[in-house]
Amino acid sequence: MQFIKNLLVNYLKAGIDTKNYGEINRKIFIINLFGLVGMSIILAMAFTASYYHNYRLAVILFAASGIFYLGRLILKFTGNYHLSSGVILYSLFILMFYLVYAGGVNNTGPLWIFMIAPVTLFIGGFKKGLMDIAVFLLITMAMLFSPDEILLATSYSFDFKLRLLLSFLTVTFLSAIYEYSHQKSYQDIQEVSEKYEQLAKLDPLTQLSNLRDAINKLEYEQNRITRNKSQVGIILCDVDHFKAVNDNFGHEAGDLVLVKLAEFFSQHIRKQDTVARWGGEEFLVLLPGFNRHMAQVFAEDFRRQVEQMWFPEVEHITISVGLAEAMLEEAPNYLVHRADNALYKAKAMGRNCVVLADKEAVMV
Repeated sequence: MQFIKNLLVNYLKAGIDTKNYGEINRKIFIINLFGLVGMSIILAMAFTASYYHNYRLAVILFAASGIFYLGRLILKFTGNYHLSSGVILYSLFILMFYLVYAGGVNNTGPLWIFMIAPVTLFIGGFKKGLMDIAVFLLITMAMLFSPDEILLATSYSFDFKLRLLLSFLTVTFLSAIYEYSHQKSYQDIQEVSEKYEQLAKLDPLTQLSNLRDAINKLEYEQNRITRNKSQVGIILCDVDHFKAVNDNFGHEAGDLVLVKLAEFFSQHIRKQDTVARWGGEEFLVLLPGFNRHMAQVFAEDFRRQVEQMWFPEVEHITISVGLAEAMLEEAPNYLVHRADNALYKAKAMGRNCVVLADKEAVMV
């Protein structure tokens, strides 16, 4: 029993990859399940047709079951669930066309078309699924209502044709409502998830990158330096006498200063740069492609423009700046440590100035 269970699980997990999104793996699992169930039912129908000596139908059903298994093999060896599901779906369409054409056992073949709507919408999604169903319906109607039934090998009453199509449309409508609701719910969950993921990377006051996001980007840039021998400049700046701002004008005024500085920083960096609130009144600016001298020019321009800015709450402020250039195989925390030491020196020199960090680095 355990052997059969393991065999079934392995069959259904063909093509599933941990690197895929959960929704993709869910689709792959369901495609495998549908392929297995469909193949089993079609095989049973094929043996039944053989038993009743309907060998043409039996051959077609055996071929259809083989195509269903082919879809599973495509998933297993290529992981391409789009191709696999397409093979399964459109082979199902062809099989349904044949059952409508030939009638199947006692003219009950057309009744199998009701599985088309839910399967097509699941595999193709709401929009593409409806377009595929529309094509399937048009071809089926053309076959059923062809003059003198020349596109059929059997005959159906007009009432049967009409009820069949109305029932199919009803099932399609209900399936479409379900699929639309499912997709909308999934999209809403994705949007909420992305929103919270984004919020987790932002400082709530300034809407800049927070400490965690800044560290992640530092590590990324440091790895890129190792791979590509590129350059990265880092700036740490601190608002001078910020405690006095809070004490004399209130914390609300201090927050407004930080927000206005954040807006200024965001407007004066490139798309590839990162500005983050490092903590308190400290800001970090990450400058990919900048060496220490380019960063120094950039930082000095920052310092000068901030000095000339007007803050309604406190009139004028200044910033002290420490900067460093990342080195090969240097730990990100030591890069920040060097910039922080330079910032400390800038404060010791009287503030409102830029200090370049020493080149010495700790290797890791």
